[in-house]
Amino acid sequence: MGIVLQVIVFVLFFAFCSYACIFADPDTSDIGRFCTKTVPSKLFQLLGRMIGQKKLSQLSKLMDHAFQITYLIVVLGSWSLVFAYGYPEIERSNYIHSNHQYAGYAVFLLCMGSWHYACHVGPGNVTARSIPLYDNYEYDNVLYTNKLCPTLKIRKIARSKYDRFSGKHVPRFDHFCGWLNQAVGERNYRWFLLFLTIQVFMCSYGSWAMATLFYGEIKEKDLLNATFFNAVTGAEVEADYIIV
Repeated sequence: MGIVLQVIVFVLFFAFCSYACIFADPDTSDIGRFCTKTVPSKLFQLLGRMIGQKKLSQLSKLMDHAFQITYLIVVLGSWSLVFAYGYPEIERSNYIHSNHQYAGYAVFLLCMGSWHYACHVGPGNVTARSIPLYDNYEYDNVLYTNKLCPTLKIRKIARSKYDRFSGKHVPRFDHFCGWLNQAVGERNYRWFLLFLTIQVFMCSYGSWAMATLFYGEIKEKDLLNATFFNAVTGAEVEADYIIV
C-alpha cells in the first residue's frame, strides 16, 4: 500500500503542476496566477533580502540564459569528445568511411547555425499598428475569443498571447522556449522547426556512427568469443552482447 500511495500522490502532484504551470491561464485562473506569478515573485523578494538586489539582478540575468548555457555545455562538450576521440577511431575503422569526418563537421555547423538563427529571429510583435499584418485567423469562441489583452490593452487577435518575458504580444504564439530564450511565434516558428529537425538528425546520425564504430571494434577483436573475468571475484564470464 505504501508504494501505491506514493504513486497516487506523485500522479496527483504531477497533474496539479501540469495544470497550474501549463494549462491554466494566469490571467484568468487563480491557481495559475498563484503558481506562475505570486510564488516566484515572493521567492525572488526573499532571495533579494538575503543576497541584496544588485546580486539578485545579476543572478536573474544569468538565469535567463540558463538553458542556453546548458545547451552549449552539452552540445559543445559532446562534439569536443567526438572530435578528440571519435574521429581518430573513424580513420582507423574499416566499417565506416573516413568521409563521415567531413559530414560530421557539416552537421556540427548546421546544428550551431540553426540554433543561432532560432535564438535571434524574433517571433513577431503585435501592436495597434501591426494588428492587420498578423490578423489572419478567425476566433473560434472556445480557445480564442475577441477580447482585449489585459496587459497591453490591445485587441487580442486569434492565436496570439502576451509574453511576459519579452513584454510583447506574440502573434501565433506557440510556447516560450528556454533553449532559445524567447517565444516561438509567427515569425520564427520555421527556424524553430528547422532547429528541432537538425537536432533530431544530429542525434540519429551520431548514434548510428558511434554504433558502427563499436560494431567494428567488436568484430575486429572478436569480443563475442573472448573470455572475460569478474574484476571482484576473478571468475570467468562468458561473452555476450550485454557483457561486451
